[in-house]
Amino acid sequence: MNTSIKTRDLANSRMNASGKVVKAGEDFEKNRILSDVVPEKYARFHRERLCHMHDLEFYDTSYNCIGINVKDLLEEKQYTFKAAVRKLNREIIALTNIQAGGIGFLNFDADMAEYVSDETVADMTDELRELLFDLNVYSRKGCEKAYVTFNFGLDKTEKGRKVSFALLKAYSLGDEEGNPFVFPNLVFKMSKDVNVAKSAVNHDVYMAALKSTSKRMVPTYFNCDSESNKGADPEKIGIMGCRTRVVDNIYGEKSGLKRGNVACVTLNLVQLAYDSVGNIERFIGLVKEAMNDAKDSLLYRYKTLLASADFSEVYKRRIYKDSEHLDAALAFRNGTLSIGFIGLWDALAIIYGKKWNKVSDMERYLDDAFHIVYVMREMTDIYTKETKMNFSLLASAAESVSGNFAAYDAEHSGKGMEVAEKGYYSNSFHVPVNVEADFMEKIQFEGRFHHLCNGGSITYIELEEMPEGNIEAVQEIIEFAYENDCNYIGLNFPMDNCNDCGFVGRVASVCPKCGSANIRRLRRVSGYLAEVDRFVKGKKLELLDRLNHDRWYLKGGVQKNKTDNDTAY
Repeated sequence: MNTSIKTRDLANSRMNASGKVVKAGEDFEKNRILSDVVPEKYARFHRERLCHMHDLEFYDTSYNCIGINVKDLLEEKQYTFKAAVRKLNREIIALTNIQAGGIGFLNFDADMAEYVSDETVADMTDELRELLFDLNVYSRKGCEKAYVTFNFGLDKTEKGRKVSFALLKAYSLGDEEGNPFVFPNLVFKMSKDVNVAKSAVNHDVYMAALKSTSKRMVPTYFNCDSESNKGADPEKIGIMGCRTRVVDNIYGEKSGLKRGNVACVTLNLVQLAYDSVGNIERFIGLVKEAMNDAKDSLLYRYKTLLASADFSEVYKRRIYKDSEHLDAALAFRNGTLSIGFIGLWDALAIIYGKKWNKVSDMERYLDDAFHIVYVMREMTDIYTKETKMNFSLLASAAESVSGNFAAYDAEHSGKGMEVAEKGYYSNSFHVPVNVEADFMEKIQFEGRFHHLCNGGSITYIELEEMPEGNIEAVQEIIEFAYENDCNYIGLNFPMDNCNDCGFVGRVASVCPKCGSANIRRLRRVSGYLAEVDRFVKGKKLELLDRLNHDRWYLKGGVQKNKTDNDTAY
């Protein structure tokens, strides 16, 4: 049995004493589950990197993620703002340790407004900054930070607006030395009538969010007006985790509140492409077979979870929809079962024997790409009707899977193939990171796919430099993505900080302010910020290949590949 503790699966993990013990325990549990719990067919798919079962160590123990309101944790009790913040931190720690994935507060501004009395924005900033300090402690399992997302931006009341401004200010200030916070992930909810239009009440909050993004990469932006979201109440939806979206429910209204993703898998489209030997019809047939197997494996996991897990904490806290009935089946049927995918464009490169250099190289194959994702979405809709469970299609983040899939395939069906030997596959439907594109091309290309992925999706734009102060440029990119139906949008850029003096900016080797070489390099990985030296191997390789999408940076069709920043880890 392999219980190695030499590698990590996530950037958000620390190999301290607890981390070593947790890693050994997780490896033991994964082996136990694959050997003794999961049917051999599905265990083989996982081992052979065809269909990855996420959070395998929680297979028969807990669900994945949840979307909630603050009051779901604080209950109907009266608190001062300060007391509410302190209590919230304790409840987040308790909740993050009884589930596998992220916690999404879907209306943090409106929730916290209920506890505001005569506090000033400065007072609230101090309290929220303390919360951010606490959320960056390794309180999850003793070796991870809590995966927490605060969605905000829609509350138009005076108190709610004060919460939004205070949250942005607290995040922008950073820690005692001015270093950026990693968690929580902040998500600004875009709505034309509430904050995007210049005449909207919260347009000033939106501009403050853009200013924060230009400095900290955070917040990211959730499009409440997208094709995917326009039929739902914007106050009842949002992001939980890195991109997870939970909205439709055959057992209730469209809402993400007190619901989440119960479990998910990710399909290796590239391996299927190797097996299709250049035949697109055969490939689509293999995709359909893999989708059916993924559906069956999720249903088996769901039934195993209901039969084996202890949900007494869920019942006690009433945090899941219908959990007051003390019946796991009644509660978790409200959750989703997601089938994710990775490597769409890597797969098409294999099938057609192509190497993508520019977006224009990919244009003629766009119909095929769209058809593949459309087929997968259509199948999840059919599964929902047939099984009476909420299935969804997820544009997978696949932090560790990106590299693990490629590494396995490089030794098996993809041996000798450049697509596998580069060491990683491209996330979901994303334009591969090493393909030349300006931000408009990338957004228009990927925007077509978002509405198909009802389990969650994101489009990232890479910038060469930190755009601090250049709010107009950030706004142009975010709103172009908003207008092109991207459901969720993020900007990435090099963000380095000196651990000795607090300088934040681009650092090639030593701090330009104090000369220190003690530099922390933050980049975004699969939805959240992380230190580059904590990236898993596949994501480190991907980082080296990332090209920038700054429109003003493309000159004569030539774009630089790596910057000093990106090689200095």
